[in-house]
Amino acid sequence: MTSTSLPPSDDARDRAAYWFARLQSGEASAGERAQFEAWRAADPAHARQYAEIEALWQAAGTLDAAQQARLGRAYRAPALPSRRRWLALGAGMGATAAAALVGVRLWPLPEEYARSIATARGDRQELSLPDGSLVSLNSGSALRVRYDAGQRRIWLEEGEAFFTVTRDASRPFVVDAGTGRVTVLGTQFNVRREGDAFSVAVAGGTVRVERGPWWNRQRALLTAGQGSRYADAASTTPDLDVQAAIAWRDGRIVFRDTPLPQALAEMNRYLPDPLRPRFAEPRLAALRVSGIFDTANPKALLAALPRILPVSVQAGTAGTVDILPR
Repeated sequence: MTSTSLPPSDDARDRAAYWFARLQSGEASAGERAQFEAWRAADPAHARQYAEIEALWQAAGTLDAAQQARLGRAYRAPALPSRRRWLALGAGMGATAAAALVGVRLWPLPEEYARSIATARGDRQELSLPDGSLVSLNSGSALRVRYDAGQRRIWLEEGEAFFTVTRDASRPFVVDAGTGRVTVLGTQFNVRREGDAFSVAVAGGTVRVERGPWWNRQRALLTAGQGSRYADAASTTPDLDVQAAIAWRDGRIVFRDTPLPQALAEMNRYLPDPLRPRFAEPRLAALRVSGIFDTANPKALLAALPRILPVSVQAGTAGTVDILPR
């Protein structure tokens, strides 16, 4: 039997999950077992991560019938090819068992610092972290922070944040944004999350961007002045305008040949009570706008539209705004 290649991952936990699933399958060859033993012996972190997954699996034996049924459903995936099925098993059994086990804590390192922060529409906040790193949180955003001895972790739950990261080679700085992940040692960068889509703009240094499920993780490096938007696993918009993306930090909204519906949606991010634009004709939604506006006065965009586009604007009821041809 030919050996099965490892999933393309730099994460010891991902590889540990892969090896556990592969060995539990009963299909691993002698060569694969030798590869596993070499991997486990290569780094104490590998052995630790594998031991945690073993402990998690053994602890699952204490679940009640309903919890075991949920766990079983998580790793039954007959529609997938063999290799991907066992990769999915590794992910499913870890995530589902961890969620089901109440009171079982298997974090490898003690929590040193944890914080949650959120901003209302029209508000911005800054957060100083224990290592000297800074987080600037844009309007209508929320994130969680967790530091331990081995990693600095951010979960961007919604909205946008700019990170100025103090360099620490022993502790990567990781930002999770939906299906995406950004990893750095020390740099300045912006991350924006819109549902499952996210964008990254790098002001200084280098970042690694990952997206997609752990068994099919896609990776890219972005350096200073580069940015991209990732809509899903198969859709990327490169050459994001970095200066426009981070202009909010200076209180500016920058539009450069931006579709009008997108510009109005951006305006709404800074309004406590978002407006509901209505286009009288479909062709009006195809118009594009350029200009620089103040985040403290986002409605200035509406006032400017009749001067820069062939439209008129009328306020309606219940927060509606009608965009009419002129």
